[in-house]
Parts: sequence; C-alpha cells; structure tokens
Amino acid sequence: MTADLILVDGDITTSAGGPRVAALAVRAGRVLAAGSTDEIRRYAGSETRVVDLGGRCVIPGLVDNHIHFVRAGLTWNAELRWERCPSLAEGLRTIAEAAVSRPPGEWVLVIGGWHERQFPEGRGPGRAELDAVAPERPVFVQMMYDWAQVNTAGMRAAGLTPETAHAAGPHLFEWDDEGRPTGRVLGMEGCKWLYARLPKETLDDQIASTARLSRDLNRFAVTSLIDGGGVNTGPDVYQAVYEVDRRGELTVRTFLTVHASARGREAEEIAGYLRYGRPRHGSGTLRLLGFGEVVLYGLHDRVHTRVDVTDADRAELVRVFTDLAAGGWPVQMHAHRPEVIETVIAACEQVNARYPLAPLRWGIVHGEMIDAAQVGRVRALGLGVLTQSLLRFLGDQLAGAFGAERVRDAPPLRALLDAGVPVSAGTDAMRGASYDPFTSLHFYLTGRTIGGDRIVADENLLDRDEALRLYTRGSAWNCFAEREIGALDPGFRADLAVLSDDYFTVDVDTILTLESELTLLGGRPVHASGELAAILEEGR
Repeated sequence: MTADLILVDGDITTSAGGPRVAALAVRAGRVLAAGSTDEIRRYAGSETRVVDLGGRCVIPGLVDNHIHFVRAGLTWNAELRWERCPSLAEGLRTIAEAAVSRPPGEWVLVIGGWHERQFPEGRGPGRAELDAVAPERPVFVQMMYDWAQVNTAGMRAAGLTPETAHAAGPHLFEWDDEGRPTGRVLGMEGCKWLYARLPKETLDDQIASTARLSRDLNRFAVTSLIDGGGVNTGPDVYQAVYEVDRRGELTVRTFLTVHASARGREAEEIAGYLRYGRPRHGSGTLRLLGFGEVVLYGLHDRVHTRVDVTDADRAELVRVFTDLAAGGWPVQMHAHRPEVIETVIAACEQVNARYPLAPLRWGIVHGEMIDAAQVGRVRALGLGVLTQSLLRFLGDQLAGAFGAERVRDAPPLRALLDAGVPVSAGTDAMRGASYDPFTSLHFYLTGRTIGGDRIVADENLLDRDEALRLYTRGSAWNCFAEREIGALDPGFRADLAVLSDDYFTVDVDTILTLESELTLLGGRPVHASGELAAILEEGR
C-alpha cells in the first residue's frame, strides 16, 4: 500500500509519553505507518509526496478543550491581537497603523486576549492616548472582562453620554471629576453594553473572519477545539461557521457546545435544542458535541464574585441536568468557585442515580476551586475536568479572593490525575485569555502568571509530556474522539504540527515563542511558513 504523503528525517512524537520516530506515512488523511526513515520510505510510490523535515520536532495537533472560537470568528478580521505585543507603546502603534489603513468609519477593535501586566508600562491605554493615535476613528480596547476603553470618536459612535450612562447604570462606567464618562466601562456588564453598540459584521465578513481565525489557530499548532459558546451567544450565531465548513474552508475540527442566549430564556431554548439537536453528529470538521458552557445564567460565576446559590437554583439545575441526561446530551458546565462547583457536583449526583453520567462524559469547565474532598466524588461520577491557564491572567484576583495558599492547588491537578479523573487542557480564549496554546503550556509547566509570579505548588506542575498529553489525548476524550485525534498512531487522523523549535528540549521560556512551521489537517497542509511554505502551495 502506497502513501499519499511521507514525512522523513523528523523528530516525531506519536503521542505524549509514547515513542518518538523519524518518519510518518499518510494515506487518505490518516496515519498509515510510523517508524524509521528507511522503514517509511518503503511506502513511497510514484505519486507520493516526500517531505524532508530536517530533524524538526513534530507533535500531534493540539486540541483546545475550551475556546470561544465561533463568537470570535464573527469579528476576527476587524480585530488587532495583542497576545505577543511587548509594550503599550507597541500596542498604540498598531492602533495608529490600523487607523490610517482601514476604510473610513470602521472601528479598530482589541477585544481581549492580553493583560496590562505583560507591558513594562503596567497598564492599558487611556482615552487621551487612543485619541492621539486615532483622533477620527472609533477605537475599542478591552482587557479581559475587567474593563474596556473607547476613545472620543468611539464614545460618539456608541452614544456614550452622561444621560445614556446613567440610564444603563452608573456603576458600569468610570466617571471623571466633573461627572462625565471617561470612555471606560467596567466589568462584564459594561463590556456587554458596548458590544451591543458595535456595528454588526455582514454575514460575508463573518464567514471570511471565521475562515481566517481557523488558519490563525493552525499557525499555533491547533487542529481541533471545543467551542464553549459563551455569554451573548445563542442559536443565531452559528450560520457563519456552518457556511465555512460547507465551503471546505474550516481548518480546525470544531466540536460545538451550545446553550441559551440570555438569562430567562434557558427553559425555552434548552427545550428547542433537546427537540431538534443531535449531539455528537456532524461532519469531519464541524460537529455538535453537547451542551455548555452556560447551563443557567444565574450560576455562571466569575472567580472573584461570590454567588448566592439558592434552593431554587439547585432545583432548577437538577431539572435541566435531568432533561439533558435523559436526552443523551454530553454537558460541559462552567464553574470556578467553590459554591458553584459544589452545586454542580451535588446536582450530578442526584441525576446520576437515575441516568448514569459516565457514558455521557460530562465535565466541569475551569474547576479551579475543586477541593481534595471533591476529587473522589468527581471520579465516582465519571466527570472530566476541563482546565485552562486562566490563572496566568487571574492568579492575583484569585489569591485576593481565597488566599495565596489556596491558589497553590487551583485546581489540584496532581490529585485529579492520580485519582484517574480525565483532565484536559485549553485556553478559554478569546476575551479572557490568549488563544496562543504555548502560553497555556508554559503555565502548566511553570505555574507563573503573566507578571512572572509563581503561584502554583510544585506537585501541581506538569512535565512536558504530561502537559502535551492533556492538550492532545486529554481534550480528545472530551470530544469522544480519543481514537481519532490527539495522537499519530496508525489509523489516527493525520493532524500534526511541525514546530519552529523542539518543545521538549528548549528553555522553558522559549516555549512562549513557539509556532508551527507546517500544520496538517487530515494530511492536508493548512498552514506553512519559512522553508516549508512551498508545501502549502503544492497542496492547493
């Protein structure tokens, strides 16, 4: 049997902790064989493309367990990204450049994915600085969900005046000494107020943006992801991603979790999903996985704000969980704080007595404040824990809320892994975290925040094989795809990344600079750069 593609003279990790080989043969989008270069060359035929990797490091394509891909795809082409921006001065320069190059009236957007502590200036921009670099063009800069700043042109475009700010709620806005809004909104609700006033992209723009975002993820070695829905998303946001998939331009395997669009609409919209949705069905690149991350908006917590969980909340969660379990739906529910995590586990225990949850692979998303006493209960239910590197940005806030000692075990990764709980890794991008997976891998290895502070206990740090396993086979388990993706064993899909340096041997801080020089999805080149760029053109 001959191969369509052969990769030779590489340093190929077939699976985290598994054997490393020099060569790989691919046929019909799947791994045909792995072994030495001499062994694999035997699969070459007259039409086989042979690529010499020159000793480069190859890993299975990364699988992000929780990322807000669909929502970000709606606006991606209109955004600037500051994930690797080295300073506020450089960030302002990118805004100035966009302000003169874009069509008149178009907003310049920087919607999350960065943190002011990554800058030597230690802060984000103010209105005066945005006015200086973009005096005539509306600009929107958001830092996580802590705040967002618009310039004067943005205030005009959004209709932000003392009157509109008071009508919306004065606590959502920052005010100057003369009682006027400064252009800065506060918290998630303030950001949502501004979102509602941004112009909506056309469907064609959304389609182009979503396709480009999938390619940008390929640049960072991501070939699959679980989309977490997210606040402000509902049944009406998926048209673009389905059209990109229909056109064959979706270059990341996308597993959707869906949920209600707003508080008060949960019952109606959940009933609709249960009536018409088919979980775990779809194409090879776009599939409805299940329900999440928001189950009930009243329980959708933030790390630093206590939730007063009522008996009515508990009863409603059990009711919704029962309906979803009865319908055979996988569920992945967002929960940061102890009181919400306990509510989720207790509700799962009630439902599990009637509908076993283990076959449905339900999971807790984030789960930072799971405690040692809950680990056994999570394992008994067959729940997974979908962790992200949110503490890279949020470590200081969590330490302020719970104390530095408690944060050392947030979450208790070693206890979870030792207990046999399925654990996976991801980013939670695009607003509250960077979409660059190497920032997450770096955090799992070092336990350091964006500001350089070490906050994680030694026992909860992972080695490089462990971190990669969580980011590949671990996340594939959450997708019911652990026999399809996350490894490069024979029969698996040929989703892989040829890295710019050796993930396993470089200095740990160099991991923050890694990218993919060649990304394959089902054996097809979807990203290539540098010396390997020609492969992408040959594959078209």
